[in-house]
Amino acid sequence: MRKLLNIFILTSIISCVSSYKILLYSNLFGHSHVKVLAAAADILTDAGNNVTVLMPVFDNNLRNKTSLKSTKNTIFVEAGPNVEELMSDMRQFLANAWKEDTGNPITMMKAAQDMGTAFAEQCTKVISEPGLLEKLKAENYDLAITEPFDTCGYALFEAINIRAHVAILTANRFDHVTDVIGQPIASSYVPGTQSETGDRMTMGERLGNYFQFLVGSYFFSLIGDRDFEAAKSVVPITRSWRAILPEASFILTNQIPLLDFPAPTFDKIVPIGGLSVKTEKKNLKLDEKWSKILGIRKNNVFISFGSNAKSVDMPDEFKNSLADVFKSMPDTTFIWKYENTSDPIVNHLDNVHLGDWLPQNELLADPRLSVFVTHGGLGSVTELAMMGTPAVMIPLFADQGRNAQMLKRHGGAVVIEKNNLADTHFMKETLEKVIKDPKYLENSKRLAEMLTNQPTNPKETLIKYVEFAARFGKLPSLDNYGRHQSYIEYFFLDIIAILAVISLFSLYISYIILRAVIRKIFFSKCSEVKSKTE
Repeated sequence: MRKLLNIFILTSIISCVSSYKILLYSNLFGHSHVKVLAAAADILTDAGNNVTVLMPVFDNNLRNKTSLKSTKNTIFVEAGPNVEELMSDMRQFLANAWKEDTGNPITMMKAAQDMGTAFAEQCTKVISEPGLLEKLKAENYDLAITEPFDTCGYALFEAINIRAHVAILTANRFDHVTDVIGQPIASSYVPGTQSETGDRMTMGERLGNYFQFLVGSYFFSLIGDRDFEAAKSVVPITRSWRAILPEASFILTNQIPLLDFPAPTFDKIVPIGGLSVKTEKKNLKLDEKWSKILGIRKNNVFISFGSNAKSVDMPDEFKNSLADVFKSMPDTTFIWKYENTSDPIVNHLDNVHLGDWLPQNELLADPRLSVFVTHGGLGSVTELAMMGTPAVMIPLFADQGRNAQMLKRHGGAVVIEKNNLADTHFMKETLEKVIKDPKYLENSKRLAEMLTNQPTNPKETLIKYVEFAARFGKLPSLDNYGRHQSYIEYFFLDIIAILAVISLFSLYISYIILRAVIRKIFFSKCSEVKSKTE
């Protein structure tokens, strides 16, 4: 009995030693962001760590949709007095994504101002929340985690003297993060976060890609700077996110190298893409209702444009065109994520089934699904890539254009523009091409098989790197010194200038010598001719 007690005590001690106290800052803004950070929190909790998730509430619709399962330690900071009104403006911007050119720099600048105001307002609320800073500081966390989408977390970490932190990107890359950490941009062949091109660009596309990088970096940098100014007005901090973010022990990205465009990187940047995707068969069982629907016809098409740009906000022209497509393909079942299921738009069609929420991961995993029509959010792209489903991509805003081109290069997807939704004939032809041409399914299955058998596991990678950072703190040896260099140093402009001066000087000397030689030769010949004449 005593021996068993000793073993129990020893096991408890070992468990305590290997467990770390982690603070994860995750604002409730955008389901895709919340989902990835929640998955990270649960994985770390399941690994035996004590994780607390601090959630400032931007979107009240996400208040009870945190996606957390095993992580129970949560702290909510309710929305500030003006945040809900500002969020209403943001929702209108997203609804307008169907009509406006959201990639237009002027449109993006306006959105940046609105988002900056909303984020700064909520950051002030977080930093000034009564007793919050004192409570968090008393916990003496081993590590903090946040996403640089909202940089208020860095002001909070500075205010409570966090010893080390890790960044998690819910995208493949963020332009402002690339800029501030000194990651090579390589705009000639690496699409920026909000680019709509692939890696093979024309001269004009390369210029546009670099311009998009500058605009994207400005967009989020403005939000970050507004966060810092708001926090600084409440607590006496002097360092902004620009100084704190590059000190992250690691930057974990929602990227799968086999799927993404090849790009320059360095050791601090670690891919953990696919973290939130369910891949175990026991977790992918489709409920009876949707399983029966998939069994009605041989061909099945699933349509979803995510949680931001809603199908119900589509222009009537797009909706009516899609209804005509459904009618013209009676041998195909269509499952459409449509936020108003009582809308009579498809009541006359027995091959269309609406749902305001659909089990996307489970539907994509079902081999009876023929095509997924999607906006190209990274979560959706990762899921369909790992499930091996052909796709028709219709990007609307943000990184969706880049994600669509990323998947297209693997041969399992077609990319079209949102205005093509109004062309019934074109939409029908596109769907039939992807359904009937076997290369789309073959390429999708091959990609899925590679991703399933890739030599790294995102969950294990997350745990190992986070726990390493919690144990050893900041890792200045991984800091990229290139971020401290000026443009002149980084691009060898000083050396190029010196070589240019030396080259010009050498050319000038050569010119002087050559001119002197030619003159001497010419003068000698003239002298000889003159002598003969005389």
